[in-house]
Amino acid sequence: MTSISQPRRTIAWFRDDLRIDDQPVLHAAMSRGEGGCLPLFLVTPETWERHHLGSPRLAMIAGGIAALQSELADRGLALRVVEVESDRDVAATVAGIAERMGADEVHVGREFGIDETRRDEAVAAALGRDGRVLVEHENQVILPVRDIRSGGGTPYTVFTPFKRTWLKLLAASGIPAPVAPPASGVDVEVGVLDGEITTEAFTGRHPSGDFPPGEDEPRRRLQRFLDGPVETYHDDRDPPALDGTSTLSPWLACGSLSPRRALHAMVERFGSDPSGWSEGPATWLSELVWREFYRHAMDGIPRLSMDRPLHGWTDRVAWNDDADAFDLWREGRTGIAIVDAGMHQLAKTGWMHNRGRMIVATFLTKHLLVDWRKGERFFLRSLADADFPSNNGGWQWAASTGTDAAPYFRVFNPDTQRDRFDPKGDYIRRWAPEHLDGTARPPVVDLKQARVRAIEAFKAAKNAMP
Repeated sequence: MTSISQPRRTIAWFRDDLRIDDQPVLHAAMSRGEGGCLPLFLVTPETWERHHLGSPRLAMIAGGIAALQSELADRGLALRVVEVESDRDVAATVAGIAERMGADEVHVGREFGIDETRRDEAVAAALGRDGRVLVEHENQVILPVRDIRSGGGTPYTVFTPFKRTWLKLLAASGIPAPVAPPASGVDVEVGVLDGEITTEAFTGRHPSGDFPPGEDEPRRRLQRFLDGPVETYHDDRDPPALDGTSTLSPWLACGSLSPRRALHAMVERFGSDPSGWSEGPATWLSELVWREFYRHAMDGIPRLSMDRPLHGWTDRVAWNDDADAFDLWREGRTGIAIVDAGMHQLAKTGWMHNRGRMIVATFLTKHLLVDWRKGERFFLRSLADADFPSNNGGWQWAASTGTDAAPYFRVFNPDTQRDRFDPKGDYIRRWAPEHLDGTARPPVVDLKQARVRAIEAFKAAKNAMP
């Protein structure tokens, strides 16, 4: 602990919040660190591997770090990147850096998931032994979702009542204003830290993909979206061939764009009362609230982040352990045109249209009857916007195992989805042309028979409830 006479020193520990704009962690650490502020990022390959993060998402992190380093340098601060060999070393590493520089406070953004909670509890305990504190900030959400509860005092498991309560809280508390960091800070010279690596060494492992990392690109895309597409978002969000969505999810996932900034931009454009917005902007606001809902559920129901379903009876479903079928799905060779198109788009870009995600997830978990956890992990490894709460929520929705889930007897027919949302075949023509030139393989399953099999499997599991 620093002496009474020494000005306070702080650490700004960046995680999934790789930005300068609307960054309460940095704002607080720089404002309170009269004696100096040390920006820190920990490279944790063991954690990323255990959480199934793949190259597309790691490229967004690495590129975001490089952009962040430049922004911090403009403010007189040097970002320190430290590699931690084991998850078990995180608490000791943070506490050791704090001791070495004489930091009183370590500022972080709160993350969601049982592993993240336990890690931060361990860090807080390690810091507390020397009289230092871990200060958490809500920088992944617009409103503090931990404080939102149903009338019975429990977390919501259905989206519509959650959204209703969320909007009431927003109206009562007001639109939260984004925060900006001080123009300059006081750097702390501590020499080379144990495990420290250069930003160039880190980014060299994970070269950028289709989504330019950093804060400039999401700002540009947000403005482009608000300049036109958002007005018809309620209609144009579903056809996967249309450029009708914001495509901001990769930057929201790694924190290069804050949801609060996105909401603030909407308020500036459409007014401070969302109830008066037209259908397009109001529908896009619902997408931001879905993101908050999944974080709310994961925070309040820890088993959701432990490979367990919300509805326990669904663990009795007799999943089909067919490795060949899973591989055909993963490779986009199911013989079902819109499924294959979605999987090819994912493989080639690290992103998939949301309608495509719903279709391919339902096909895997219902028509192929493959355990949803396999699909969830594959998406985490493949997506540039891999986001644990949203990805888990989406897969459990499709599999009828989780929050606000589709009833188990609701099974998307992918051919009907194709006819409805890609009637001219533009999406399939771009991503799965083999289905138009006659070279696609035959369908891996008969859709009608597979639907009946899925319903019977879920019915049997539910009827087996004690």
